[in-house]
Amino acid sequence: GLGDVYKRQSLRSLGLRVLDGQANFLLFKAPEDFGERLKEKGAVVRGCANYPGLDNTWYRTAVRTPEENEKLLKIMREVLK
Repeated sequence: GLGDVYKRQSLRSLGLRVLDGQANFLLFKAPEDFGERLKEKGAVVRGCANYPGLDNTWYRTAVRTPEENEKLLKIMREVLK
């Protein structure tokens, strides 16, 4: 849907590597401390280090409502500065 396309493009505009997929979440690669830094600002993404073949630089995020997506993207921009 449009929400996942928008969020995928938004994550890529932050310089993150995002994989294409059919699920309602996006898998992306970010700095190792990304999850911790997000958590400090009240946002959570799921670490995927326990997935076969992935390490602690891979995360996933659900495609949510436009408002929730924007809030998360705002925090991600701050953390990635």
